[in-house]
Amino acid sequence: MRQRIWIIWPLMLAATLLVIAASGVTRVPPVEVRQGQSALAALATPTPAPTPTSGWWATVSMTPPPLPGLPGLPAVGSGSSGGGSSNPTPVAFTPLACGGAQLARIVTGDPGWWNIYGTATTANLDYWKVELSTDGQHWTVLYRQNAPVQDSKLMAFNIRTVPQGVYQLRLLIVDQTGNYAEPCTIQVSTN
Repeated sequence: MRQRIWIIWPLMLAATLLVIAASGVTRVPPVEVRQGQSALAALATPTPAPTPTSGWWATVSMTPPPLPGLPGLPAVGSGSSGGGSSNPTPVAFTPLACGGAQLARIVTGDPGWWNIYGTATTANLDYWKVELSTDGQHWTVLYRQNAPVQDSKLMAFNIRTVPQGVYQLRLLIVDQTGNYAEPCTIQVSTN
């Protein structure tokens, strides 16, 4: 290893000298080195360290920035608590079955949270997802899973993450060929 370094070092020095010669530099300005000072210390230019301003921490905000809007949804506002309480309350809608999908019920428990129950299963299941839309055209995925669910909780949804309003909620099941049946779509209100 030591022999390789002694072979490479002169080659690197020669290449450096060729680059300097090709750049047209004919003379390097002299550097004054004082007695007891190294040449590197003579070349060093001291940079003063910035002095912290007294009370700088008073300008730091602890308020989190507003959240950006979800694709296909209006900008996130303060939302509502969702009218939730410690007693589970069902959200009114008619249960809907579509192929291997079923949206059975939505129950509020903790304030602002909906527990969405149903079934998501089909032969050769690839995945299923629950989506939300304001207009029925642009959908935002709330939850996606590959395992089938039979008459159980599909997901929990914090309705405070979207502004109060009327939305369409749908359950879509996709098989391994990429095909899907008509999704189960219901209208819900977060007011």
